[in-house]
Amino acid sequence: MSKSSKSKGVGRSPIEIRKRSALESRLRPGSQPISRRSGDSELISLGAAQRGRDRRSRDHGLGRVSSAQLAGSASPLNPGTVIYHGSAGAFAHIACNTAFPEARSVACENLIEVIDAVRDGRVDAAVLPCENILAGRVPDIHLLLPESGLAIVGEVFLPIQLHLVAPEGWSFDRIKRVHSHPVALKQVQRFLTAHGLSPVEASNTATAAALIRQKGDPADAAVASALAAKTYGLSILRHNIEDNPVNLTRFYILAAKPVIPMPEQPEILTSLLFEVSNTPGALFRAVGGFAENDINLTKLESYLVGGQFVATRFFCEFEGHPDHPRVRRALDILKRHTTGHAILGVFPMHNIGSQVRANRGRA
Repeated sequence: MSKSSKSKGVGRSPIEIRKRSALESRLRPGSQPISRRSGDSELISLGAAQRGRDRRSRDHGLGRVSSAQLAGSASPLNPGTVIYHGSAGAFAHIACNTAFPEARSVACENLIEVIDAVRDGRVDAAVLPCENILAGRVPDIHLLLPESGLAIVGEVFLPIQLHLVAPEGWSFDRIKRVHSHPVALKQVQRFLTAHGLSPVEASNTATAAALIRQKGDPADAAVASALAAKTYGLSILRHNIEDNPVNLTRFYILAAKPVIPMPEQPEILTSLLFEVSNTPGALFRAVGGFAENDINLTKLESYLVGGQFVATRFFCEFEGHPDHPRVRRALDILKRHTTGHAILGVFPMHNIGSQVRANRGRA
């Protein structure tokens, strides 16, 4: 793949396809318990957890919205330990500290292990990126959400400042390769192109920073946060290299059980997954109830399922609580025109998210 096509995210390599297939098989109902691989980072300070747990039979298919799905605590989440995907200094680390400044943040390099740690109760919550305002949705997290068994209990919006970092004394003129997470690389495409730099994908921004420190090759640099540069003893060669200064990443807060806000609380979002038959007008009829009841859909994304190039599964978010009469009417209409659906979370908007959505509405 050429440098230009890779930086623009055109197509997927066989390695990426195999990676996604492996994620799907490991989360498929009836799969064996996930074992820790030698190359995966250990969960910091969590000790050797019992891996031979009893995985109760669960229906991972999409069911009907029921009161049982919404059974959970109504009190705000107050976790003692929060896990994130990546290394110390990653933007997810910063998001953890922003959302829960009193909690202990735990790093984990393996996304499957992050999900397992929350599901098994070894940590109280996870903070995972789901989308960036410039680069779009973050791969893998949306794949994991339906089968993870976790609930979305909140969101965090984090302003993203991307810097080109390298060990002290290295010259920008000698840099040829830039390492970072694919989403971060997508956010600095113009900078890379303007300077003839080749993007190299890494599992996350902080891991990229640690890697170039270990490699010691003056032709390599990383795109990472200022915290990552400080954590790994790196210097910032170029500040704020993102293509657009208005750069935000949205993170989901995930927990083992729902934490449902009261219906009267303002600015509530509901996340919903549903499937429709592959027939003309199926999607239009399924979501028509939201327009009829004056409910704002803030997100609607399609997914390919069953190994077919037919988008029949949709992930949507809308403003409102399932207990609101208007929402109940809209969900009743959706029930009649879908083959399955499930609520993934009901949670309050983050204050930045509320402003962003209000601004979009006025545009």
